Amino acid sequence: MTPSVGNFVLIHFATQKGKDAGAADEFLKSRRYILRRVAAYGLPSCLRMTIGTEDDNRKVVAELASFLGRS
Repeated sequence: MTPSVGNFVLIHFATQKGKDAGAADEFLKSRRYILRRVAAYGLPSCLRMTIGTEDDNRKVVAELASFLGRS
């Protein structure tokens, strides 16, 4: 976990193909959620999620749970 005091959270992913940040990004985009890739900042295994409404945040977390639970 990366401590933050901004309006976003940094989500770390495994480096395993299919479960990495790039795969998560594509999965979320296919569901119309846009997070920011931060590989250019030296964080290739992370996505940055801006804090939104509680409802929106819960929806993204549910989609991430679905992504991580799929085979």
